[in-house]
Amino acid sequence: MPVETTPAQAASASAAEQPSPQLRQPERPVPVYKTRIPPTTTIEYEIQRGGLSGIGELSWRQGSGHYEVRLEASIAGFTLLTQVSQGGFDAAGLAPTRFTDQRTRKAARAANFQREAGKITFSGPRDEYALAAGSQDRLSWMIQLPAVLAGDPKRAATGGEVVLYIAGARGDVDIWDLRSSGAETIDTPSGALQTIKFTRTARTARDTLAEVWLDPKRHYLPVRARLTQGESDSALDLQLRELRTGP
Repeated sequence: MPVETTPAQAASASAAEQPSPQLRQPERPVPVYKTRIPPTTTIEYEIQRGGLSGIGELSWRQGSGHYEVRLEASIAGFTLLTQVSQGGFDAAGLAPTRFTDQRTRKAARAANFQREAGKITFSGPRDEYALAAGSQDRLSWMIQLPAVLAGDPKRAATGGEVVLYIAGARGDVDIWDLRSSGAETIDTPSGALQTIKFTRTARTARDTLAEVWLDPKRHYLPVRARLTQGESDSALDLQLRELRTGP
C-alpha cells in the first residue's frame, strides 16, 4: 500500500537531495595582521544622505573574550539601518560569529561565521565561502582596521595598505584593499580633527566605495565614514559629534 507524503516531508526530502554548494575561496591570499583592540567606545555621528540629515551611533563593546559592535542610523525619524556584529577574538583580531543587517522596511538578513565548520553562510542565499583567517563583516571592519593600525602604525603612512576579506549579509564576500592617502584635516560637528584617510576603491559598478577618516589620538577609531553602494546610490556620510570611551 503506497505511503502518503505530506508537503512538508516532500519539501524536506527535496532539500536533502540538493547538492551542497561548493565552498568558494578568496580570489587571493589575505594577510593576517598584528592587532591592538580599542577600548569600549560609543561614537555619535551626524548623518547625511542625499539632501536628508539625521543621527547615528556606533557602539563598540568588548570584554571577557567577546565583543559586540552596533551601528544604528536614522533620518527624519525613520531608522535607516541597524547593523550588529557579534563574536570573539583570535590571533588575527576580531573574529565575527554573526552579522545582521536590517534596512528600512526590509527584513533583517544575516551572515554566519561558522568557525568550527570553517565557512561563512547566509540566512538567504545558499552560497558558502571559506572562512579565511582574519575575515570580517560589513561592520566589524570599522573596528578591525583601527586595531590593525594601532598594532602597526607604519601602515597609516601615505600609501600604506590593509587588505581585509569582508562578508555582507546578502551572500556578498569580497577582498577590500584599503589604502592610506595620509594625513588630512577635516571639519566635523565636533570641530577640526587631524585624521588619516583610508579608501577602498570600487572595482565594479556594484562594489561599495568606502572612505574612512581615522583619528590616531582616539585609537584610530572612525571619526568620519562615507559609504556608497553602487553608482546610483546616495552616499551615507557619518561625521563625528561625540566620542566617549568606557562603559
